[in-house]
Amino acid sequence: MLSIVPASPTPSLHDLGDLRAGNLEVIVAERGEDIEAAQCLRYRVFFDEMGAVPRADIACHKRDADAFDAVCDHLVVVEHRSRGRHRVVGTYRLLRREAMKSIGKFYSDGEYDLAPIHNYPGEILEVGRSCVDAEYRNRAVMQLLWRGIGAYVACFNIELMFGCASFPGTDPLQHAAALSFLHHYHIAPEALRPSALPGRFVDMNLMPKEAVDVRKAFALLPALIKGYLRLGGYVGLGAVVDPEYNTTDVSIVVKTDLVTDKYIQRYGKSDS
Repeated sequence: MLSIVPASPTPSLHDLGDLRAGNLEVIVAERGEDIEAAQCLRYRVFFDEMGAVPRADIACHKRDADAFDAVCDHLVVVEHRSRGRHRVVGTYRLLRREAMKSIGKFYSDGEYDLAPIHNYPGEILEVGRSCVDAEYRNRAVMQLLWRGIGAYVACFNIELMFGCASFPGTDPLQHAAALSFLHHYHIAPEALRPSALPGRFVDMNLMPKEAVDVRKAFALLPALIKGYLRLGGYVGLGAVVDPEYNTTDVSIVVKTDLVTDKYIQRYGKSDS
């Protein structure tokens, strides 16, 4: 069984402002049971809901777990209950450059050539494995996750966030308008642009620019990708089909200038 050791040092988000909403709170998980609860939540969302195909060990434990979990920080939204108990209802996985060195790569390296990201001189952060329990997919939980990321970014002086975000299913043609919109209007500058690995590259230029209805295409984007774009985010070159997770992935790059608590609260009011 995978040994879970939270990345060190773990920031104290409690010192960075009020990160609560009613009985909900966002924290960096320090207890192994909270990390395992986040993995169980990921399993329910990715495998039970979204149709990912689990390996035998993952199916046996009903936890979405891999080697990266041991070196990542796990941002979780917890619902406080009676007698000091709480339940993990949302999560994000965060991997800084320094922590990555112990495993030798970022998760996204398996799908994209990240040379421009690795060469970036400032602090960088890979974000991924984001999900929220079906009963808690509301504005409050999403805002808390983004506020937690904002606090984390400030704590470690992160200048660049990146990762993979997903469309459901493995047929890119079903998302032709949305992928083409991203390719034509939100491609990253060359100095920051990841490219899908040659053996996995799927062209996102599926429609000519003049054929893309910008308003309709934006509406077709998954909520998480909309959020990244509202933060001034870009996409890399090419999509990647991930049959294990039943998704079509795009590379996301976000300079953190706009990842502030004030901005997150403002745009979080229209996260759908």
